[in-house]
Amino acid sequence: MSISWCDFFAGWVGGICGLAVGHPADTIKVRKQTFHEMRSIQIAIQTFKYEGIHGFYKGLGFPLLTTGALNALFFGAYGNFIRVLEEFHKKYDPENKDDRKYRRSNIFLAGVCAGIVQVALATPVEIVKIQLQTQTGTWEKHNMKTYLGPVTVFKQIFRARGIRGLYHGSLVTIFRDSFSSGLYVLTYAEFLDILNGPQDILSVLFAGGMAGLISWGSIMPLDVIKSRIQSDDISNREYKGIVDCATKSYKRDGIGVFGRGFVICSLRSFPVNGAIFLGYEWALKKCQTTTTAFST
Repeated sequence: MSISWCDFFAGWVGGICGLAVGHPADTIKVRKQTFHEMRSIQIAIQTFKYEGIHGFYKGLGFPLLTTGALNALFFGAYGNFIRVLEEFHKKYDPENKDDRKYRRSNIFLAGVCAGIVQVALATPVEIVKIQLQTQTGTWEKHNMKTYLGPVTVFKQIFRARGIRGLYHGSLVTIFRDSFSSGLYVLTYAEFLDILNGPQDILSVLFAGGMAGLISWGSIMPLDVIKSRIQSDDISNREYKGIVDCATKSYKRDGIGVFGRGFVICSLRSFPVNGAIFLGYEWALKKCQTTTTAFST
């Protein structure tokens, strides 16, 4: 089976659309998950007071260069995985001509596989982003970091820990992204079926928003643990692993810590993922139309 490059291109466009909408809220979410006893509104106020608008866009440079690649990798892998699964079922179950019998399982499994694939790029990207986002200036005295930008973070992590340092937290990222990615694309497909399909802009925005909301909500505790592990001091690690981080977080902050960032993440997820899928559907249609025109 030949690879469809339109899925990669559409994913890249969708990723840029989502980043444009959601980075400020993502910064607040990460800071809430890593700092202690601060509300989202307090973080937003303090960020603006001491750092201005620029504070909400810390860590943006690196994702701006990579978010298109991340989403291209995810949607490209997803589109090609699902075609492999569909062809497999057509070959071994020829009576199921419309593929409806396996449709939901194909979508979910392709999403899981795509989520795992993207971890290879997502882990170093998110470590750099989170290290920058938790560099706050003067209002959090315990967190006075001195990174000048993503290149500085990358160099310091690599110098201190080598390639393993750039993949610190990759295991929890796999746990987080595999299940949530399957749920993400399945939720989107189910809502599109209920609504008017990908041709309707409002349906795409709503289905994409619900996909982001439900998938993120399902793995919020893992996201908190991941943020804490990846924001850890690269030269003096506080957490030894997933269980150690979960145990120490619970002892220090109680069970509520595993829901930190849920509200801001929910408020962010809906518009961001609506924008991602809108950009994805638009670019996919344009690419497929152009490819068909050139091939005829």
